[in-house]
Amino acid sequence: MDSPTPRKRRRWILKAAIQAEKVYDAFHRFLARITGRLGKPMAAEIYYAIRHPEAVSVKGRVLLARKWRHPHVNDHPLVNFFQVLLRWATPERPYSLVRVSAGGAPVEKRADREGYFEIDLPDAEVHTTEVFIELPESDNSIPSHWEITGPGSGAHCLIISDIDDTVLVTHVAKILRMLATTFFGNALTRQLFPGTVALYEALRRGPDPEADHNNAIAYVTSSPFNLHGLLYLIFKENELPPGAFFMTDWGLDEDRWLTRSHRDHKLESILQVLRWYPDTPVILIGDSGQYDTSIYVETALAHPGVISQILIRDVSDGNRIDLLQAEVDKLENSGTRFSFFKDSAEAAATLEAGGWISPAQRAEVDRIVHEPPPSLIDLVTHRPAGENSNRPKPTP
Repeated sequence: MDSPTPRKRRRWILKAAIQAEKVYDAFHRFLARITGRLGKPMAAEIYYAIRHPEAVSVKGRVLLARKWRHPHVNDHPLVNFFQVLLRWATPERPYSLVRVSAGGAPVEKRADREGYFEIDLPDAEVHTTEVFIELPESDNSIPSHWEITGPGSGAHCLIISDIDDTVLVTHVAKILRMLATTFFGNALTRQLFPGTVALYEALRRGPDPEADHNNAIAYVTSSPFNLHGLLYLIFKENELPPGAFFMTDWGLDEDRWLTRSHRDHKLESILQVLRWYPDTPVILIGDSGQYDTSIYVETALAHPGVISQILIRDVSDGNRIDLLQAEVDKLENSGTRFSFFKDSAEAAATLEAGGWISPAQRAEVDRIVHEPPPSLIDLVTHRPAGENSNRPKPTP
């Protein structure tokens, strides 16, 4: 156990860092307001516009409008590092007025001191498949559109998925390797686990091609909102099904360094989605590298009859899996099915057995997992012209 002296020293360092951040923060907000008054164009970065029975919930952040260089597979790691740093230095525009509409009466709200805003459009005022976002106090800011996601009329499940080491190969359990992967790669070089796109698309579509399942997907990650643009581009380039992004706001506070508790963030995000869709069976997908297993088991036990299936990608050694088994055993007689899976083909077999996807969909995932992977150059150069043209565009 730490002695009182080191604990006091860490506490003093944290308080000093918080004070330094407050000075920087005040100066930064002052500059943001001045540049806003000088007519710098702003843009709203949208994290989700998701439809549920009562409303369309929109979450985003008002930022200085910027144009981004499109990545290339041959980009030098230092070029990628510089681009990540640019994304990290988010030039937010605090207290900006935001107006959101979807073919009906608009709703206005001011962003908070960090530029974030959350707006609910009543269902009766939603008449289009996109939300229209305006920044009415800025004549130089161009309005934007964003696709509304959400379940179809025949939806029969809800998918809530982790991202790092579940969808993306990130090596979260190995800090240095994770940092190298995150900061020195780009949207075209980041690796997805083979078969992930086909698996998630099958879950979104559901087993009956004639039904309008369009099952809703929410992605929950402890990555900061600063990296949303990069993650969105990775999803877009790889054609992963769109969904709501639940990310974290990094910073200093009296009881934390940089980021809030991984457990608290994930539980709060999952509970928000469950409140949106209270009567929908849920599939939780994560990995064995950190705390997904315990968080998902805790969620299932707290909401009996709601979590139908938990899938955990096995990215750990045997000892780690043995330790996690104690958590899994808590689900006995709970009605929630639990499976570890080594690859997307194993996950697809489990989902087919549960009736969540069809035999044909499982076979397609299996084929992709076991065929030789294409090179990065092939993935880019053989992408059909116009692909992704119907997806919402990232904020400039």
